[in-house]
Amino acid sequence: MVEAPRPETRDGWYSSFQLIRGGGGIRSLVQWPNLVWKRLLIPIAITTIGLAACADTAPAPTTAEPPQLTVDEILALEAATASQAGTAGDQTVAPSEQSTPPVEPEALPLEALIYIQPQKVRQGSAFIVVVDSEEAGAASVAFAGEFFSFVREGNRLFTILPVAADAVAGTLPFIVSVADAEGRPALTEEVQIEISPADWPVELVEIDDANSRLLDPAVVSEDLAVRTEVQRAKTPERLWSGFFLQPAKGVITSTFGVLRSYNFADPVEFHTGMDHAGTLGELVVAPNNGVVAWVGETERRGRGVILDHGGGIFTTFWHLSSIESESGDPITRGAILGRIGNTGLSTGPHLHWEVIVHGVPVDPIQWIREAEVPAPDFVFDPATAVNAGTNATINGFGTATAAD
Repeated sequence: MVEAPRPETRDGWYSSFQLIRGGGGIRSLVQWPNLVWKRLLIPIAITTIGLAACADTAPAPTTAEPPQLTVDEILALEAATASQAGTAGDQTVAPSEQSTPPVEPEALPLEALIYIQPQKVRQGSAFIVVVDSEEAGAASVAFAGEFFSFVREGNRLFTILPVAADAVAGTLPFIVSVADAEGRPALTEEVQIEISPADWPVELVEIDDANSRLLDPAVVSEDLAVRTEVQRAKTPERLWSGFFLQPAKGVITSTFGVLRSYNFADPVEFHTGMDHAGTLGELVVAPNNGVVAWVGETERRGRGVILDHGGGIFTTFWHLSSIESESGDPITRGAILGRIGNTGLSTGPHLHWEVIVHGVPVDPIQWIREAEVPAPDFVFDPATAVNAGTNATINGFGTATAAD
């Protein structure tokens, strides 16, 4: 019997030797020296280190010399170890179930139809995105640099999105994402709208010296900060239905989007709402159901009321002489909010009111016309779905499955 050379490993320990029996040339690679070291000597070393750890200072770690065993000793130790393993029997612990990573169940095919109405949108208008699906758990959209969650009503998910008055005309793509009932991504669809130019006219507004301070950028910023904090809130359900009433009886004297030139200066802003003429004290009513989100006053706009209609839709009412509602009040269509006044930046008694969609002012005209108001309960023709060509069947990886 001849002992083979003991090659050194990268840590300076030999890990194997070659055992040659007789002249038959039978060779096997055995790794018992390290095994003995691990099974017999490491527990002793751990005990020693454990005792040392109780002291105030721990000794620097040292590297011990591995045991030098003969082949016969190794074979005897192997037999003893095998015997102990057989005795352990019932004490052998089966591999943990956690050793195998759990398999994530694949998302089942999901059927969904996506609608956009209208697909051609004028600057300063709103449009609706609808997902009809019995299986979808949630939906969202990445639009104009923001993410918006959809409102659920039965098997329909929807959101209403704004196109700003100064949006760039042309094709605007965006992404609609749908998750299954377990919250797993099931569909990602790129869709688009076509934005048409509005060609806003310029309107001259003359203000006297007493009101000129209200054009100060600091005053403008204070007013915007107050309104933005309220109008960016997200109420997850729709409170309104149908088209919106006009909140005052007076004639419309200024429309949305016109560029404002103050005292013949170059236009620096556009009109963010609609003005109704009126006399002091005339009633201002709620155009639709909602909740009073804010009442108060800003230096620029005077006394005002903000209504939350749910789903990111707000209406606001300004220059009031008095307010007859309180924050938190539930409001029904036609309920009294306040009375026409001349507070804030105003050249005479009138009502300025706005429709706000996800923080962006849009044209109220669209909302007071029954045929144009975004309608979450509209019955769509399935053939008009933007993904109708894929048979609306989507696999768990978000890829459209073509129709047969």
